[in-house]
Amino acid sequence: MSATPPDAVHVRITPDGICFIDDEYFTSPPGVTLNEAVLSHLQLEAAALELPIQAVIQDEQARYTTSIQIDADGISHPLGHESQVPDRPNLPPTTALPTPAMPSSNATDPIPVDRPYEPLPEPYRGRLSSTCAAANQDRFPEAARDADQLLAELSTLYGSSHPYTLAVGLVRGDIAWLSQDYRYGLEIWIFIARSWHIRLGPQHNTTVRAVGNALGCWRRLQPEDANASAQHVARLLQDITVPNGDSAVQAIHRRTQRTNLAN
Repeated sequence: MSATPPDAVHVRITPDGICFIDDEYFTSPPGVTLNEAVLSHLQLEAAALELPIQAVIQDEQARYTTSIQIDADGISHPLGHESQVPDRPNLPPTTALPTPAMPSSNATDPIPVDRPYEPLPEPYRGRLSSTCAAANQDRFPEAARDADQLLAELSTLYGSSHPYTLAVGLVRGDIAWLSQDYRYGLEIWIFIARSWHIRLGPQHNTTVRAVGNALGCWRRLQPEDANASAQHVARLLQDITVPNGDSAVQAIHRRTQRTNLAN
């Protein structure tokens, strides 16, 4: 048996590969396996607190439970006799795109998951395709600049909450995620989530995905930025009723409390 304390971080992988950390939905960034993303998240949290943290990993897909400790310097090791998962827990991989792990509604998603989104008319669709290609080649400053230009033009022509504008906003949010610009990513995903909430309601998978990505960006902020924006994220989850939203709000409060105690 492990000597893991009751306040340890709980990582749960459902039988269909969905991940929750402390009952909060967790998604890996594009191109990063769930294995790597979970470990990176735990390492960042330990570094931010400047304290070792312990985690229980319950993988219902692989049918095992193990406990690990992550030190403030990022080194991880198993606890107790559970030595089968040392540095990198054997978690299942996820898809390349940050898709929502929460239940989808039966409504038809107006934005397909593939880039650069069919609903966009030319010449904007071609320009967005070039922007996506630049991002896929890690040319993030160029991709961000081109996406921002598209957003400005489409906002002027159609309005900031038009589906065309929001389609480009989704790509801009992904670029922020890929380039680890989580402060901007948080802002744009909150805006997108609220816009789709008005158009489609809280249960639509496009709305849920945007809320999940806003939450994912917030989780990756440095402690000072996370504390400053915690109320905005909590208010988003209170205004938009998504699955496990209450648990996510509780996790936000727990993180801010841990950060305040560490300061």
